[in-house]
Amino acid sequence: MNSPSSFLAAASLPADPPQHLLLSRLFWLRWAMVAGELLVLAGAHIWLHIALPMSPLLALILLQLLINGGTWLRMRRARPAEQGELFMQLWLDVAVLTALLYFSGGSTNPFVSFYLPALAAGAATLSWPYALLLALCALGGYSGLVYFYEPLHIHDHGQAMAYHLAGMWINFTISALLITWFVSRIAAAVRSRDRQLGQARERQLQSHRILALGTQAAGAAHALNTPLSTVAVIAGELRREMADNPALSVYDEDLRIVEEQIAVCKAALESMRLDADAQLRNEDSAAITPWLTSLLEGWRLRHPAVLLVAEVHQPGWVASQLQDLSQILLTLLDNAAHAVRGRGHQGEIRLRLISADAGDATKLSEAPSSLGGASARSGKKTAIIEVSDNGSGIAPELLQRLGHGPVVSSSGGSGIGLMLAFASATHLGGKLRLRSVPGEGTVAQLRFPLR
Repeated sequence: MNSPSSFLAAASLPADPPQHLLLSRLFWLRWAMVAGELLVLAGAHIWLHIALPMSPLLALILLQLLINGGTWLRMRRARPAEQGELFMQLWLDVAVLTALLYFSGGSTNPFVSFYLPALAAGAATLSWPYALLLALCALGGYSGLVYFYEPLHIHDHGQAMAYHLAGMWINFTISALLITWFVSRIAAAVRSRDRQLGQARERQLQSHRILALGTQAAGAAHALNTPLSTVAVIAGELRREMADNPALSVYDEDLRIVEEQIAVCKAALESMRLDADAQLRNEDSAAITPWLTSLLEGWRLRHPAVLLVAEVHQPGWVASQLQDLSQILLTLLDNAAHAVRGRGHQGEIRLRLISADAGDATKLSEAPSSLGGASARSGKKTAIIEVSDNGSGIAPELLQRLGHGPVVSSSGGSGIGLMLAFASATHLGGKLRLRSVPGEGTVAQLRFPLR
């Protein structure tokens, strides 16, 4: 059985710190700003022949590149950026932009509204006190540029207004593109985060259900010890009376079946204890073929009337978390046995152990994606255990609900076993899928990683 802590650990939300995503957005926004500034300088100097102090302007652009290099190094650190650090990043952009505008006409520069992308970034990433402070800094810089700046020297004064209007159009285009890109990327990140949080809440809810079932199972196992021991004592007394009274020998077969079922129940309870001990010692790893052969032999003892055809010979394959695999496989086999029970001698279950890379795995419909949709661990070879039966199949509407929680079916099942099976498959890094056609049977496919 899986420990409750393992399911709760599986419900955690692995994701990069959101502040690092914001730093990445600022990093690329700054690159776009630098590219735009260089294009504007080149156009003003080469095509419009506007006299500009190129040395301080290029030095300020170089300073922006150095700031961006520091941002790139900062993103390599695991510690997430705080709001104060994000504010300083944007404040440096505003300060450098103010200096650039000071040397290029101040408030008369048509590119003065380059403040807007930085303010949009601040409004999208900072808490309102920091966003307000950044807006005040930009407003102060803009206000100062009204009175303090180096004027532009345009040789063709007749074209000055045309140049100004063209610059305003270019400025609006660049600012609109930058703001749209940045805000849309931030909005996409927020939507992705919301989806991850929703999935985490769903997994946590599923973990709470499984924890409750595990607690109930532990209590039921403890409560069964006493009545099971009582039944075993009564069976032993009946066996002794039968030896003394030959007339009771007609019940020998019935008593033998009772004793076998008692042994199966005791073995199941002992297996629960051994499973927990194995998980604590982290010794749950072995060759697949002998483990699977032994598991199927034990299952056949519990279902002697069911025909099971198995293809499990795969020498050299080794897997871990065999207790999880045992729980899943026994659930699938028990469900298949229940499905073929009404077909008598024509009922048949087939089990295959195959490589996931062999290409003979049928594409099956997942149920459900939140539980069975975790992909096998990358970089590891994976195997597939396929259990198929020729029973009555599962209705489509019921198939879609299997694994989400307990269900009520016409066959008397509750769906708890499959809910645990899907959760166990996710926990061990695998995937469980089902396909069923009413009247033709069901196919269950378990994909899991090998060691």
